[in-house]
Amino acid sequence: MNELNWTTRPTKIDNWTKGIDYVMFVDENGNSDIRDILKCIAKEQKIDINDKFFTVTGVILTKHQYIIAKNKLNELKQKYWNNGAYLYKGTQRKVCFHSREIRRKEGAFDVHLIDYNSFMEDLSNLIKNLKYKIISITIDKENYLLKHYQFNVYNTALCFLLQRYIYILPNNCRGSIMLEARGKDEDYILLNEMKHIIFETGIKRISSKELQNKISGIYFNPKWNKKYDDTFSGLEIADLSSYPIHKYVRNQSKDKAFLILENKIDKYPDYINKGIKVFP
Repeated sequence: MNELNWTTRPTKIDNWTKGIDYVMFVDENGNSDIRDILKCIAKEQKIDINDKFFTVTGVILTKHQYIIAKNKLNELKQKYWNNGAYLYKGTQRKVCFHSREIRRKEGAFDVHLIDYNSFMEDLSNLIKNLKYKIISITIDKENYLLKHYQFNVYNTALCFLLQRYIYILPNNCRGSIMLEARGKDEDYILLNEMKHIIFETGIKRISSKELQNKISGIYFNPKWNKKYDDTFSGLEIADLSSYPIHKYVRNQSKDKAFLILENKIDKYPDYINKGIKVFP
């Protein structure tokens, strides 16, 4: 991935080249909006457990790990779909592994289109055998508000994620961050917030100088490239990894999907408040 001038505007990046040792691909689950929680607190109503938590997860890969992962994902797509592609709303595109669609058996993952059970077994084995590291932050929005925190929930989660990413990066190594593009205005706001931290304030125990030395760019990519004939595999892996962790935090139980990736969580097996952090 080339080091573009990512500081001027939300920027997409297509290739991994010299100067970047690691990339953290980021996905989210739950809603970062706090308005419904505030209403429930004000009316002393019970808060829906499905609205209580917001999770941001980062999966960290080296270039070598990424190449292997991309090849394995593409092999699986070729196995179940003609040329690894599917007709999305009238447009032929490379199949994109999206956790929500897979769970709901929608679109490319319709049981009438593929052998769903065999696909899930293959996908589970693929994720189990891939090499990457996971860090995840969940904001308990109810406790967050009861403790009178007023910072943006998404930005707070991302700051914690950035902090742990820096801890993981080896000395003399640099890392980029790739987020899924959410919308021009939202991406601009987030980019400016992250630039403020990296170039001005730093974060807890990490100076802005260290952040500048370690972070080589923050990028905003869509699910597909311009031609729709390829996906950004790191974002797919982040998507497939984040929901099982969000569900684990929410339900306090480990399902099969979580157990498959549990040993990839930073500081496994002692990952509570480390590789997985719930705040506050």
